[in-house]
Amino acid sequence: MRLPSPLVRGAVGACVVAAASLVTSVVPESSWVASLPITSELRATLPGRMTGLTFMVAGLGLMVWAWLSVGRDVLAGVRHRITPLVIAWSAPLLLTPPLFSRDAWSYAAQGALVAKGFDPYAVGPGALSGHIVEAVDPMWMATPAPYGPVPLAYGGALARLTLDPYLLMLAHRALALLGIVLIAWAVPRLATACRVDPTIATWLVVANPALITHGLGAAHNDVLMLGIACSAFAVALTGHWGTAAVLAGAAAAVKLPGGLVVIAIAAVMSPLARPRLRLASLAIAGVVAVVTLATIGELTGVGSGWLSALGVPGLVRSPLSIANLIGLGAAALLSWLGENTAAKQALQLVRLVGMLTALALIAALGLRSSIHNAARAVGFALLAVILLGPTAHDWYFVWSLPFLAVARPGRRLTTALVGTSTILTIAAPLNSSLRGALIPTLVTTSLVLVVLATLLPNLPTLQPARPARVPATTV
Repeated sequence: MRLPSPLVRGAVGACVVAAASLVTSVVPESSWVASLPITSELRATLPGRMTGLTFMVAGLGLMVWAWLSVGRDVLAGVRHRITPLVIAWSAPLLLTPPLFSRDAWSYAAQGALVAKGFDPYAVGPGALSGHIVEAVDPMWMATPAPYGPVPLAYGGALARLTLDPYLLMLAHRALALLGIVLIAWAVPRLATACRVDPTIATWLVVANPALITHGLGAAHNDVLMLGIACSAFAVALTGHWGTAAVLAGAAAAVKLPGGLVVIAIAAVMSPLARPRLRLASLAIAGVVAVVTLATIGELTGVGSGWLSALGVPGLVRSPLSIANLIGLGAAALLSWLGENTAAKQALQLVRLVGMLTALALIAALGLRSSIHNAARAVGFALLAVILLGPTAHDWYFVWSLPFLAVARPGRRLTTALVGTSTILTIAAPLNSSLRGALIPTLVTTSLVLVVLATLLPNLPTLQPARPARVPATTV
């Protein structure tokens, strides 16, 4: 029996994920999803929710299987049209509730704060009432927004037209879709400039189920940040580094880590990597980006108060952050030894050391990287922020994906990127939506392990049969 094509398998998987989201995703009680005849009954019972989670993991498994199948062909030199695959795998998720995370409901509420004249950097969604806050995670009800002025101004403008949380969520998903379009435009250009096969890079990044599900499905504004940052690098390679630095500031105006693309812009400005020239280039590009960031804040009326709220994500003690793991371990040991005061300070101290280490690594990458390694430098700088910062969510790892994928990845790095993407996609249902639910967490973990055990053995076969490079082009 002949298997359906990867396009069909991935599309079916995406449809299954979309249907399962009607059961598993947190939605406002006033929304149309909450009153659907069949899924609303499934949502109301534990067996029903477990059914939804089972289908969710199965659908994600189909998407990853289809992606790996395409990758085996692409890495072997078989030509594939990636764009139709991305469209087919993404379209079913456009109108669904947000997958795996409730952040999109916070975006909607923060936009409503702006529309009603509140300062989103001083108060949280708890200052509002009604349908707009029905699905906001209680953890974030009293916290200010840690995001830049772009998504807040955008959300505020739309909230003046409607306060329907579902419509506002879809509007933020449109920003994520724009981000994917920008990534799809930039990645082939970056790959060609770095002498990497653009088809392989596009498969690894744009068709990546982690980007599609976490980025588009969950409607995270990280995708817009990433799309603008990738575009900034691509524009810099055409010689328009001033425009590129402005775009870097715009990326930071979505989320601050996007501004790290100035490392690559500076490498374009001074490709010989002489320390003085590189430092001057970093300073010039950085100043332009910072001025752009401040200007956007003033023009939108949102301001720069978000800088004081950057510590808000650190309220989540994510085990994906190395700094968190070390800090929590040290705090537990000191508490066991009876040093309660020191235990309380240990986590903050380790987090501070982690950020200082990340800054030192970023400085070294910015000063020493050549133009051919600029993409790798940005990718590793973003990884440093993720792993050594105060918190790390699973979708944060997508930040570094486009830059590492075009940085002439060898066998080990390619396998690491594919393996990490596979794990982050299949394990996505274990995110915050299951927090505190013991039985669903255990059952979902078991399902995830079964699917991963089926898919991960395929990774050693995903190796290029020839060097994944193309002739150099003039940029």
